[in-house]
Amino acid sequence: MVTIRSASVFIVVLLAVSTLALVANGEDKTIKVKKVKGKKVCTQGWECVWWSEYCCNQTISDYFQVYQFEQLFAKRNTPVAHAVGFWDYQSFITAAALYEPLGFGTTGGKLMGQKEMAAFLGHVASKTSC
Repeated sequence: MVTIRSASVFIVVLLAVSTLALVANGEDKTIKVKKVKGKKVCTQGWECVWWSEYCCNQTISDYFQVYQFEQLFAKRNTPVAHAVGFWDYQSFITAAALYEPLGFGTTGGKLMGQKEMAAFLGHVASKTSC
């Protein structure tokens, strides 16, 4: 019994330390640049971790803030909504970060990224909002 409990405590402590390490590492938004076969490629903090030409631009969280998400999806946690508590800003940004190196919301300049996000979020809102 003691070994199971100490193993559980060890796992919890290990998870807490690894989470803190990820959070501390995720704060770094510096853009790292290199050239590959004559093309400029970049990485940018936790949000754009693969070397990609699209990571040299602004990321989604640079121009789409929490308050905008809350205004757009204001009814997502009402009692009549499906999956109450499921949608939140951090989950969206975490999921979007997987596709940013491929160009999702990072193609072109800030205005183009905002247009792409508006189109995507407008479609999502039309299908999921109450």
